[in-house]
Amino acid sequence: MTSVKTPRILNLDLLRFISALMVLLFHYGFRMQISGEGGGIGFPELAPLAMWFDIGLLIFFAISGYVIAMSAEGRSAYEFAVGRVARLWPTFLVCATITAIVLTIWPVPALQPPTLEQWMAHAVILSRALGQPFLDGAYWTIAYEIIFYGWVFLLIAIGLFDRGWRILVLSWLAVSVCNEIALGSGVLQKLLITEYSGYFAFGLVLYKTQQHRSAANLGVLGLAAIWAIVTPFLTEPDFVETYGLSRHVIGLALIGPAALAAMAIAALSPSLRISRGWAMGLGGLTYPLYLLHQNIGYAVFAHFGTDDNRWIVGIALVASLLLLSWLIAKGIEPTARRAIVQFAQRLEDGLSRLKQRAVQAD
Repeated sequence: MTSVKTPRILNLDLLRFISALMVLLFHYGFRMQISGEGGGIGFPELAPLAMWFDIGLLIFFAISGYVIAMSAEGRSAYEFAVGRVARLWPTFLVCATITAIVLTIWPVPALQPPTLEQWMAHAVILSRALGQPFLDGAYWTIAYEIIFYGWVFLLIAIGLFDRGWRILVLSWLAVSVCNEIALGSGVLQKLLITEYSGYFAFGLVLYKTQQHRSAANLGVLGLAAIWAIVTPFLTEPDFVETYGLSRHVIGLALIGPAALAAMAIAALSPSLRISRGWAMGLGGLTYPLYLLHQNIGYAVFAHFGTDDNRWIVGIALVASLLLLSWLIAKGIEPTARRAIVQFAQRLEDGLSRLKQRAVQAD
């Protein structure tokens, strides 16, 4: 297994971190009080702005399309899969375990305390496939990411990721439009991420277009952008049903273009004048921070927050989560990632030797 070094785009590291903070503020500043999961504690003064910060998720999906297209470049399907497992799995296990411990000690109102079976199911990340709910509601986006990775893995394996990607992206967008507007299939929605396919596709096509600008590539990029801009209107009924609040149509018209523009500007612009260490450090905090913040935050507010101290609790909570995320990103993730990559290398070498022996025996 050859090692392929993926270039690091520092602007995307910073954008990922900002997007994670936006999602955090959406949950603490808007969702928490409406859902009651913070024990009645909330930040109503932040809600009018924070209710739009789910745009962070749209930015994440667009970044993922771009970065995954980049990291798939020049890699075999096996190398791609190893890289994704090494990147996601160890940190997810650590964060899911921390979340399970915290929620056992300080249960979140309206949520059942974690069970051993629920925690064990998270070993495969997609715990719902084993009939167990996620330990944290934020994990649903990780499930979508893994589904996207799975399709990229398959396309690399059959040799279509480089040769047939335009037709595949156009087909994906067409099925998404049909499903969201007419079919309403839950199976298609999950398997093909039809609600958010425009964002993944936009990031992927933007990277491909950056490598080879052509009218065909720009046309596919434009279609992906159009679908991404339309979908907030289609997902808004779920928002209204969940929160009992309808957002203004102008805002809905702006969040799609804003998410795409933020991602494209970050990816295509020269790197900001910030040290590489700081940019990569903040980017490295994003994944553990995202995994840890939601239900752990609700638990802390529910058990320690009051109307008088909520700002102090909130600041201390975010600082603690950032510190814990840094410890995981610096102390656990690199070691675990190296171990997985080395194990995969030994496994590939062993299988190669067995194959050679079998050929020689013939």
